[in-house]
Amino acid sequence: IALLQYHALPSYYTFGQFQTVSNPVRTMASGNGGPFGVNVTAFGNSVNVSTGLVNTPVNSAVYSQSPVAVYQVDKVLLPEEIFGVKPPAAAPTPEPGAPVSSPAVSPSGTSASGASSSSACGSMAALAKGL
Repeated sequence: IALLQYHALPSYYTFGQFQTVSNPVRTMASGNGGPFGVNVTAFGNSVNVSTGLVNTPVNSAVYSQSPVAVYQVDKVLLPEEIFGVKPPAAAPTPEPGAPVSSPAVSPSGTSASGASSSSACGSMAALAKGL
C-alpha cells in the first residue's frame, strides 16, 4: 500500500505549480521516519520527479480538475525508504579473451612494485567493514 501512496500527493498541484514547489514534496506514504518525499524539478515546460532511486519525467496530465490531478510518469517511483539506497554501478566486464593482469607477489609477501600483499588484504577488510 505504501508504494501506491508514494505516487499520491496530499495537495492538488497544477502542472504550472510544479515550477515553484519546495522540495522535498511530501507524498501520502509514510514510515517510522515520517512522510516520504519526492524531489520535483522543472525546466521550462518540462517537469521531472526524482526519488533518489528513480528519475522520470512527468509527461502530461491525464486528468486535472481541482481537487484531483493525475499525471503520467514513465517509471514506477521507488522510495529509498522502502527500497534502500541505490547500489553503486557495477565494474565493467572485461572483453572475452582479454588478458587479466595482476601484480606478481614474491614469497616475502611483496609485489614487484614493493607493495605488501598483507596490507592490501587489510585494506579490503577495512573497506568491507565500511559497507
